[in-house]
Amino acid sequence: MSEVKIGIIVGSIRKKSESGRIGKYINSLVDNFNANIEVEYFSLRDLDIPLWSEEKWESGSDLKAFWKPISDRLKSCHGFVVISPEWAGMVPPHLKNFLLMCDGGELAHKPAQLIGVSSGMGGAYPVAELRMSGYKNNFLWWMPDHMILRQVEGLFMSTPPSALDEILTARLNYGLEFLIETAQAIQPVREKVQNLKLYKNGM
Repeated sequence: MSEVKIGIIVGSIRKKSESGRIGKYINSLVDNFNANIEVEYFSLRDLDIPLWSEEKWESGSDLKAFWKPISDRLKSCHGFVVISPEWAGMVPPHLKNFLLMCDGGELAHKPAQLIGVSSGMGGAYPVAELRMSGYKNNFLWWMPDHMILRQVEGLFMSTPPSALDEILTARLNYGLEFLIETAQAIQPVREKVQNLKLYKNGM
């Protein structure tokens, strides 16, 4: 397997974030796959991205300059894991803002594993919301299989792991393997076909 870089995007900005804890756990799972797989970690709490505005399109603007190093890191990735908590039944605004900022091809036609996180029995609404509109002008390519980690505070906390932990970890590994293999397989297709100058926006 040639070298693959996977970006892990944590959509919560809370100080004690279950999404962040899950992101670190997934990071450890990816690290166990292969020496040729690298992880780039994006915590929206740490990045502190300003709200999108048209200033981002202006040459020499502060927002454009702020975004460039983040954009470069994203462009270096071949696929992504996107972790979204559920805030009042919705995707957190910071994650939607992040996806709006990615209008320069950073995510375009790259596979992404979507993971919903809920402290209760929810988590489905953010998955549906992101699948419906979270890809439009950034062209992020959602994998068909997603996961929802419900009652997340009790997951992946015990040693030895619980039976549920083992089941969910196996399912996470299954999705991550699909993601990694797809990221590698689609790269030459993207390089051959992608034309974001001609088709910049989705319909």
